[in-house]
Amino acid sequence: MTNQTPNSDVVNLDSSEAESQDNFTPVTTEEGKLQQLIEWLEEHVSAYSYLSEVVPLGASEEDIRKARASVNDRGARMPDAIIHGSMMVLGAAVNHSSPYLAYADGKVEVTDTTVGDSPSVPVRVFVPKDPTGSVVVAAHGGAFWMGDGSLRENSFGPNMAALAARSGAIVVDVDYRLAPEHKVSEAVNDIVRVVASVADDSLQLQKLGAMPISDQNPIVLYGVSSGGHNVVSAVDQISQDTPVALLLVAPALDLRGAPAVWLQAFFGTSDDSAKEVSPGLHEPSRSMRVHVQAATRDTVVRPATEYLKKVEEAGGEASQAEFLATHQIAVPKVQREQITDAARFILEATHTERELPEDPAGEYDKEAIDRQNEESWGKS
Repeated sequence: MTNQTPNSDVVNLDSSEAESQDNFTPVTTEEGKLQQLIEWLEEHVSAYSYLSEVVPLGASEEDIRKARASVNDRGARMPDAIIHGSMMVLGAAVNHSSPYLAYADGKVEVTDTTVGDSPSVPVRVFVPKDPTGSVVVAAHGGAFWMGDGSLRENSFGPNMAALAARSGAIVVDVDYRLAPEHKVSEAVNDIVRVVASVADDSLQLQKLGAMPISDQNPIVLYGVSSGGHNVVSAVDQISQDTPVALLLVAPALDLRGAPAVWLQAFFGTSDDSAKEVSPGLHEPSRSMRVHVQAATRDTVVRPATEYLKKVEEAGGEASQAEFLATHQIAVPKVQREQITDAARFILEATHTERELPEDPAGEYDKEAIDRQNEESWGKS
């Protein structure tokens, strides 16, 4: 008979594998913590099913919009579910703050506006207190067909606020057009137009604290999953006079093997090696700095290793950081580490400076917990 590990309602673990700290025994290894969280989500959270949702090809536009809204609404519940699951499985005495609560709450101003017309491109601008002058243009993920609406509002948006607060950059979140109603090339064009509006300051970010774009202060293009694909594709269409750097999170750069019917619907071609489909297989059109955040347990996208080699061959700088996560799931501590890593890259790529206070501890700290309790009870 094995003893049930404290704070674990999912699996029984051998306590000999755990490390002790101040008489506190962690649930398990970091890998084990992630696995327990995933299993808890699978068992207790119906919204978890959104991760495997596929676009209903051949359906009417109205039915596609309904399907998109449904999957977005389910996905929008995942950030809270991850925090709740982490508290249930990994222990309530551990800091499970989201990146937004840890870094951005009350520290970022948010404005909605549009770029251009016929059609206009909706954007959301996140302005941190004391901006450093750098600008990030961001593209959400969502398998090219979802990720807007409530999912963008409750998941991607808060992370962009956290990124703005942590890095000091003004972040412009692009609400680009989605497939299959629009080809992916139209989403890429939306991003290109927003970048141009930042470069010529028609978006008027310099009034908000942005500095002019230059070789020393390039626009950082940030993209998650399919959004990473789109910003990489956008580079070819962005003026060579506009310096850029890329910050890619689990980017979908190699779509070889995707169904031909899906490729045709989304890209207008069935050639899965074409540059507009798999940009990671092709040499970049310019020399630039690129940083990739990879998930160690990602089974959705292929590694970006080949693309990073091509970046270096083109004279650019390439780097990669790995985080313990699946394509969509990471414990809150790792989520915060990802935002901090992204902030460091932005600061380095744009030659700006900002103090990065230590991350709130993701470990048990009895004294800190006692202090927080006293403050919340009004006893301090």
